Amino acid sequence: MHKKNFIHLLSHLIYIILYLSLIILSIFFYNSANLRILSYVGWLLLISGASILFVSVKSRKKIHKKRTFVKTGIYAYIRHPGYLGHMLIIFSLIFIGQSLINIIIGTILIVLLFLAIIEEEKRNIRKFGYPYKIYMKKVPKINLLAGILKQLSH
Repeated sequence: MHKKNFIHLLSHLIYIILYLSLIILSIFFYNSANLRILSYVGWLLLISGASILFVSVKSRKKIHKKRTFVKTGIYAYIRHPGYLGHMLIIFSLIFIGQSLINIIIGTILIVLLFLAIIEEEKRNIRKFGYPYKIYMKKVPKINLLAGILKQLSH
């Protein structure tokens, strides 16, 4: 196995372990600061994140076999809906658990997701070239509200 592939695989494994830890800790520390409003916000974020992930997967499945990048569905509004969905879920778990360890693990996961977005952008530019650069100028990275407003203004 190449060293680069090993590091990539290891980083995925670490991410999965941290994500599962955050889920378990959110259950264990559920509403530990007794801030009920935060737990309600957390549940809304969880539903929103899961919905965005679901829509993202559905949009990708429709075009996956064409060897091009997806520009339709939710991808017409943001370039990385899957990452946004995971970020919302991570924030939801922080709000639901309300503990310092949730904040620390959640912050690490968010940073890892931003790094993954940067790497994916580089890969997409190498793979798709100029058309992807045009897409990058037209469609926000993860800001769904800005993407919706851009589409409405056209």
